[in-house]
Order: sequence, then C-alpha cells, then structure tokens
Amino acid sequence: MKRKLQITPKFNLLLVLFSAAYGIFRFALSDAAADVPLQGIILTSLLDFVRFVIVMFVTSWFAREIWNRLIADIFDVRMVAYQEAITFVVALSLFTS
Repeated sequence: MKRKLQITPKFNLLLVLFSAAYGIFRFALSDAAADVPLQGIILTSLLDFVRFVIVMFVTSWFAREIWNRLIADIFDVRMVAYQEAITFVVALSLFTS
C-alpha cells in the first residue's frame, strides 16, 4: 500500500529554521557584518526573523488563495493546503536568495 506523503507543520518549522540559519550565517560571514558587534547581529537577526515569519504567513495565505481560486479553476489541478503554500513560499525564498 502506497503511503501518501503530506507536508506537516513540523516540516515547515524545520524549513523556516533552516532558512533563518542560512540567512544568519550568510550575513555573519559577509563584509557587511564586519563592523557590526555580535549583539547587533543577534538583534538584527531576531528582528529579521520576526519580519520574515509575518511576511511568510501573509504571502502564503495570498499564494494559497490565488492558487485555489484562480489557478485550480483555469487549469485542472488540485487545490493546495496552507502548509503546502508555506513550503512553496519558503522554498522560493531560499532559491532566490
């Protein structure tokens, strides 16, 4: 019997944490972070993480609504769940950074 794999909140949490760690290390190892003290990097990273999470949730909601209301009607494809939309948004942000 074939098991249907689903995207879970735990998977999305790990994906978001990976994205955050990637962003932190990318900034910390860049030339822009050379003059910033460690406390500044930590504070900036925390603020960026909060901003990223808020934008991610809002963008995922819009992506799901556009997909389910427009794309699924125009093309004969299935609707997506909110967890799938979150994964799509976070993966796109990782690929484009």
